Amino acid sequence: MQHHSRRPLLDWVKRGHLAPAQLPEALRLADLPPAPARWQVLFDRLLLLLGCLCLGAGLIFFVAFNWQALGRLPRLGLVELPLLAMLLVLWRVQLSDGARQGLLCLCALNLGALLALVGQTYQTGADPWQLFALWAMLLLPWALLGKSPLLWILSWLLAQLALVLYWRLGLFTLFFSFDEEGLAWCLTLLNALLWGGLWSLPARYKVMPAYLPALMAGLGVTLLALLALFDAASSWIWPLWLLWLGAAYGCWHHSFITGLAMGCLSVIVVLLAALGKWMEPDVNGFLLLSLVAIGLSVAASRWLQQQRSRHAANQ
Repeated sequence: MQHHSRRPLLDWVKRGHLAPAQLPEALRLADLPPAPARWQVLFDRLLLLLGCLCLGAGLIFFVAFNWQALGRLPRLGLVELPLLAMLLVLWRVQLSDGARQGLLCLCALNLGALLALVGQTYQTGADPWQLFALWAMLLLPWALLGKSPLLWILSWLLAQLALVLYWRLGLFTLFFSFDEEGLAWCLTLLNALLWGGLWSLPARYKVMPAYLPALMAGLGVTLLALLALFDAASSWIWPLWLLWLGAAYGCWHHSFITGLAMGCLSVIVVLLAALGKWMEPDVNGFLLLSLVAIGLSVAASRWLQQQRSRHAANQ
């Protein structure tokens, strides 16, 4: 079994479960510290992704800088032709997984640039939220066919952004006025449903990490708690907030520690907001709130480390 730190192995040595003489061999089996080959793979992927992002941004900036000197067809051609070339490479060339993911990411950026270019050139009159919603929907078949978690995550983020932009227009009037509380409810419920669906699927069918929508749902619950604290939402939201904190702690044994960290962050934010509301602070009060935030963050960090060590020792 591999661990991500030395602490569990050192705890085993202290408890007598592992002989001190066997510690170097245990560290080697756990790949601690990581071998140079693993660092090379990590840097290769990071540089590949950064290169794709730079290429996509360079293409967009080139068209924007030469906007006045280019006609409609040259603008569209400069964006469409690279997109067609990349799709042809993905279709005809056998690429490694890292290269394929990077090229798909570049195609996704190019597609967004093409949608924005069409809207700007022909003045379609579409709202910004429609651009991001269409971009997210067009990425779905690419993510499905390319089996790319990166594109699934990008599509999910674009959908969140489209929802927020749509909320700013104030057009949503189904069950409640689409104010801040309505936005928080939408973010919470939609992401909670997505998290539940991903969590219940077998591992081979999970298209993106399940903890990402869980974190977004936690963000929505925290926003609802803050609104309730300042009397901008119903007070019965507090049981929902406590239920989410309990779920974050209960699911920790089956998922990533990020959910537990998000729960700690939510508690810190709500406590600081409640303290600020009670104090109505001046300059000295804000200094006190900063010191309280530092203290709570340190306490939460130490508690998270203890929880992780205890969980690793029980495996």
